[in-house]
Amino acid sequence: MESVINFLNISKYYGKQPGIAALNLEIYPGEVFGFLGPNGAGKTTTIRLMLHLLKPSSGRILVFGKNVSQYYRQIFKQIGNLPGELKLYEHLSGIHYLDFMSGFLRNEPRWRNDLLSAFKFSPADLGRKIKYYSHGMKQKLGIIQALQNDPDLIVMDEPTEGLDPLNKTVLYDFLMFLKSRGKTIFFSSHNLAEVEKICDRVGLVRAGQLIALEGIENLKKKMVRRMEITFDGDYKAEDFTMDNVAMVDRQPGRLILNISGDINPIIKKLSKYKLNNLVFPEPSLEETFMKFYRN
Repeated sequence: MESVINFLNISKYYGKQPGIAALNLEIYPGEVFGFLGPNGAGKTTTIRLMLHLLKPSSGRILVFGKNVSQYYRQIFKQIGNLPGELKLYEHLSGIHYLDFMSGFLRNEPRWRNDLLSAFKFSPADLGRKIKYYSHGMKQKLGIIQALQNDPDLIVMDEPTEGLDPLNKTVLYDFLMFLKSRGKTIFFSSHNLAEVEKICDRVGLVRAGQLIALEGIENLKKKMVRRMEITFDGDYKAEDFTMDNVAMVDRQPGRLILNISGDINPIIKKLSKYKLNNLVFPEPSLEETFMKFYRN
């Protein structure tokens, strides 16, 4: 299968500091690829190289089989892009901004009205200048401009920044719709849980290095989740001694565990106890990274 994006030994150095180093990576047609890492890991540098906003120190990038450095003017017309740290033309109204950005791309803005409706953008909202928008509205407008023209490749850098849970779901649903139409999506995030929801494969990057490349099902097995348990009475610590469980903190009536892989054995053990509280937040990106390093 011919790749949509192909990074061929790409490196970008800022002085002696690597933004990204010796990256080899292929993204295939119709997949949602999650590019995952903490802030400063090299995600945005990689995207800017792919979009020809930065020039690599070494290596080549092919998009749709063409060298980005030579053919970007053609390639650009097939890409919908939402940059991180989004900056908009705030003197424009929302509708003028959408029209302006649409003019750079190949297709007509066929999904604009659907997106405006899904994100609850009213005609009054579109008529106002962007400088009067809230942070969340600016982010939604950026998403709409990236998706409105039905691009073949969608590149999004931290797209849910500033969105409430309802609007995050709107975005996820629309990306899944575009995927069903064969579109390719490059989705950069530091949020392991949201990548889990929508991605087919995930690349884990840290300090400019690609440290793992996983199918999402394999990544789920390796995710580290922290569970904080408050018991109504005593408990037996040995009940929670398992191969995939690390005891982070143990106190009378309280236990903190790191769990990788299947959580059902722990749930079964907990069912024997009366609990005052159970906190089981999103998977810890840092703990998952550390597991990869240890391995």
